[in-house]
Amino acid sequence: MSTPLAPATPGCVSIGSFTQAAKHKKKFDAILTLQDPGARVSAQLVFMSGPVPARLVLEFEDFDHADRNVVVATRDQIAQVIAFGRTHAAGSLLVHCVHGIGRSVACALAILADRAGPGNEAAAVARVFALRPNAAPNLVAVAIADDLLGSNGALIAALREWEAASPGMAVRRANRMAYYEKNAATFAHHPA
Repeated sequence: MSTPLAPATPGCVSIGSFTQAAKHKKKFDAILTLQDPGARVSAQLVFMSGPVPARLVLEFEDFDHADRNVVVATRDQIAQVIAFGRTHAAGSLLVHCVHGIGRSVACALAILADRAGPGNEAAAVARVFALRPNAAPNLVAVAIADDLLGSNGALIAALREWEAASPGMAVRRANRMAYYEKNAATFAHHPA
């Protein structure tokens, strides 16, 4: 069973899966979608009638290593995430990916850390895990956010500290890597 969405209230950041987003999409003022590169139409949010919330759709794989030629988050994409979060700070914001575990949590963390301000990285990490207790935030996206926010490693350190104290986190990360190793051909890669 997935973690319920936080209610769509002014100033909120909710984190969800594709299924949750499809069900609740019209309740939010803005939606940030993180999807696989070249996602099938059936794996994309569709709005048949208005009004349509403000949207930002970004494509990158949920992969924690920038050194494997996999299409991962870019600096420009995470800058767009932070800007979108700022633009929609007063409204309700839904951040979602396929499972609501990796990319969406990392991007929500970037937004929450930006809103919390410097020195409050641990509070932002605690908030994101309160919203999604079984999360495994995408490490590439978090590292880029740390840099863009000028956290000087504090955001990554807060995440690493949380993960070190969280039983099962190492297993979730190992499972993600094992999935990649078995299914590498299904991931988008940069041309050689």
